[in-house]
Amino acid sequence: MSLESDLATATDTTTVFLDAERRRGELRADLAAIGAAFTTRPSILRRAAALLAEELPTATDRLVTTGTADAVAVTTALALHTGLPFAVDADEVHRGDRVAVVTPIADDPAETPTGTAAALADRVRAAGAEPVVLLSVLAADGTPALSGTRTPSENLS
Repeated sequence: MSLESDLATATDTTTVFLDAERRRGELRADLAAIGAAFTTRPSILRRAAALLAEELPTATDRLVTTGTADAVAVTTALALHTGLPFAVDADEVHRGDRVAVVTPIADDPAETPTGTAAALADRVRAAGAEPVVLLSVLAADGTPALSGTRTPSENLS
């Protein structure tokens, strides 16, 4: 492809000029400097959404998150980037949906059974949908994560 066609089809022009590893590294540096306040920075949310979108399984039907302002901000950015609908909590999840659970900060592994994402995954399952991935921008310790945990739905909690 030519530069002109790359720019015409890119959702984010940085993807044309920087490889994924470099984009991830620069975003990690920004997240490390700002911490949990990243949800008030549109440029950081946009870049985080682009990288989280790469972690989504292709057959994902919907995003779901908790009702906190930070969680809604991250999920809105991801929904705008991907075009996927999202729900706050499990209220608008439909039976049979393959759902990505999105949180700004990952659950602490020591507390996973009672963590926010794990509890939300349980509510998604109770609504008849299948949680297919847990996505988070920051790890439980506040360090940049920008990752998804792809595990069978029965192992998400």
